[in-house]
Amino acid sequence: MGQGDPGGSQVLAELLDDELAYDATTGTRLSSHLPMALVALDRLGAGDERLSGFARDYARRLVPVPGGEPIETFDAWRAARGRLDAYGPARSYFEARLASDGLAVVVRRHLAHLVDGLSGAAFHGVIRLAYALESASDARVAAGLAYLTQVHQPLGERGLAAAVTDDPGAALGRVGALDELRLASASGTIGQRMRAVADHEGFRGVVDWLEIREDTPARLVDAATALYAQTDDFTALHGLTGSHAILVVAPFVEDRAALSAWWFQALAAAYVTIGAPRLEDPAAAVGPWLAAPVAWEEIAASATTSDDEHVIKLVYTARSLDATASTPLLRAVAARQAGVEPAAT
Repeated sequence: MGQGDPGGSQVLAELLDDELAYDATTGTRLSSHLPMALVALDRLGAGDERLSGFARDYARRLVPVPGGEPIETFDAWRAARGRLDAYGPARSYFEARLASDGLAVVVRRHLAHLVDGLSGAAFHGVIRLAYALESASDARVAAGLAYLTQVHQPLGERGLAAAVTDDPGAALGRVGALDELRLASASGTIGQRMRAVADHEGFRGVVDWLEIREDTPARLVDAATALYAQTDDFTALHGLTGSHAILVVAPFVEDRAALSAWWFQALAAAYVTIGAPRLEDPAAAVGPWLAAPVAWEEIAASATTSDDEHVIKLVYTARSLDATASTPLLRAVAARQAGVEPAAT
């Protein structure tokens, strides 16, 4: 995913603009994946007819943008973070700010006050913003910032403990050893379960356990990939797609160390919600695809036929990350998710 590279067809642009008439959540109050799925489909090679058909089918889930208390100042915006009715008013606020101050200034100023709560709605706020930044459209960026504002969900303050390791996998293993945390997230949505974990006394200070270094972002991506490869878990999938999104928005965040700390904290909470499984060699779970890799073209082609937005986004995420990291595990999990059998040997 490349920020500032609008790419795509005219049909894609029109569909993304049409989507702005709707709320960022569906009629069942789940995050709308439509704009992200459309971008991912386009980048994976889907044609205009496929994009239009996907949008038409998905539109049945959408509802109009609801009203809410207007937001006119920076302080009023800060006070609206995490408010369920913030999306519409925040969009209007950001549209005005973007028109007067420009994209880079607005995104940098406001992200500094959002990254501590980037896990909200199972990472979908930051995911929507990342895809919007790729489209280089002020209206879509306003929508992304507005949704991240609405779902802003801090999971606990920093500065309560000391770092214990620079290895995210080892730090997650330490979290997994806290037996009392596993009972903290019995029910609810992914975001609600993560919030329950964060509210537990045993989670206090976890954000500080990882020593932040220059290579921490790459190692966090590796940890998220490994966890998803090992578990094939729906929440772990969001941890990986969310990690990709965090990398996309990172250039707009001045304090990268803080961003990495919040990122680790979010992954740790998500890890607990899936039962904090013992971390093992992820290759065992995707061995056939590692032994007989499938071409990205075949994986992408399969993903574009899927009606599951999570399949589409995961494959796009994995291919985008693989373009810079070239990690065999990413191609393997993408092939598994897309339902592509290992290559014949």
